[in-house]
Amino acid sequence: MRIVAISDTHGQHRRISIPDGDILVVAGDWTYGEQISSLNVFFRGLPHKHKVLIAGNHDFILERHPEAAGELKDCLYLMDSSVTVMGLKFYGSPWQPRFFDWAFNLDRPELKTVWAKIPSDTDILITHGPPYGILDVNNERHHCGCHELAERLKTVRPKLHIFGHIHEGYGWKEVNGTLYVNASICNVRNVPHKEAVIIDYDPGSGRGEVYPLLSNTLK
Repeated sequence: MRIVAISDTHGQHRRISIPDGDILVVAGDWTYGEQISSLNVFFRGLPHKHKVLIAGNHDFILERHPEAAGELKDCLYLMDSSVTVMGLKFYGSPWQPRFFDWAFNLDRPELKTVWAKIPSDTDILITHGPPYGILDVNNERHHCGCHELAERLKTVRPKLHIFGHIHEGYGWKEVNGTLYVNASICNVRNVPHKEAVIIDYDPGSGRGEVYPLLSNTLK
């Protein structure tokens, strides 16, 4: 199956090329003040049979008005919850370590509690932020990932973990049998700069071939 992953489009999803696939995963920071109903229309127009979304630290509307997620009638919105798609169990959560006054911020004890909810049989994990030490380095060469998430992943070992949040961490790597993908589209100035990540995934082996589009022409 083909999974297409994007994150941190910051309202500019109409300016990027989103390739076709079986499942579109959006790992947060996509509303940017736009009404959820109009975003649902956008996602409905994409060719993917399944769209799995979580919120991120800029998606204030979904933190302040969680009922607005009901307008995503053509998407699967995960909020500390699971869904099974094409035989794979997805789990999605928007939280990250507290930073200024952004949405979905939590302190360390609370983060440990929310990550404890991740089911041990999760195949594909979607979080907004990275675990500490994996694709989480910013321009100042600081690791910005979550220690508590990294600790939980020592027990929960998903086949695939998709996230964003740290724009400079875009890329992918395999660690201890889990394929980690930072799918941040925008650069630190919130300008679309990277390409959607394509994962050709084999559910039987749990292996994925990963590559970006050859070009991501802005519309």
